[in-house]
Amino acid sequence: MLKEILRLFKKSDLFMEAHQDASRMLKRANQMFNNACARLRGRQIPHPDVNIFDEEKKVDKTERTIRKKVLTHLSLSSTADTPGGIILIGIVIDFERIGDYTTNIVELAQAISKKLEVGELEEDLQNIEKEVANVFDIVTYSFNNYDRDSAKTVVSKKLTRHCDILLNRLMKEDLGLLPQTAVISALYIRYLKRIASHLINVATTLVQPFDKVRFMPNMKPKISSKE
Repeated sequence: MLKEILRLFKKSDLFMEAHQDASRMLKRANQMFNNACARLRGRQIPHPDVNIFDEEKKVDKTERTIRKKVLTHLSLSSTADTPGGIILIGIVIDFERIGDYTTNIVELAQAISKKLEVGELEEDLQNIEKEVANVFDIVTYSFNNYDRDSAKTVVSKKLTRHCDILLNRLMKEDLGLLPQTAVISALYIRYLKRIASHLINVATTLVQPFDKVRFMPNMKPKISSKE
C-alpha cells in the first residue's frame, strides 16, 4: 500500500498536508503515552508542559481536519485515489484511539493513591513498556519517512502475546497483590496491548497491499538446505 500512498502525496497538496497533520497527531499521542505511563508508575514526567486531556482534544480535532482534507481531495479526483484516502483515514483513526487509551491510563493513575508496582510481574511489565515505546519510535519513523522496511520489523503478534501472558498470570496465579492493584494492573496491561495493536495496524498499512491492510503478513518458514 505504500506505493499508492506515496503517489497520492506526490500529486496532492491536500494529502501532503494531511500526512503532516497525521505526523503531528502521532507525536502528540506518543508524548501523551509517555506522560501517562510515567504518572501511573511514579516516574519523572518526560513532557511536563503537555496536558494529556488538552492534547487529546487536539488529536480529535486534527482527525476531523484530516478527514475533511481527504474528502475534499477525493471529491475532486478520480476513483483511483480512493484506496489511498481510505488508508490514510484508517491510520488517523488508529492514532486517535491511541490518544483515547492514554487518557484511560491517566484515569488509572488518578484512581490509585500511589505508584503502580506489580511485584513478581514487575520485570515483565517493564519489558512490555519498553517494547511499546520502541514500537512507537519505529512506527513514527516509518510513517514520517515512508519506510516499509522499518515497518516490517514490528509487524508481529509477539508484543500483544506478551501482554496476554501477563494478563493470564494475573487471572490464574496468586501473586499477592492487593485487589485494587491487581485490577489496575490488568487494565493497564490491556491498554498497553490495545495501544500496541493500533501501532502495529499502522505498520501493516505500510507493508501490506490494500486488501490485506490490518492483517499480519504470512511469514513463510525458512527451509533448511539439509531437508
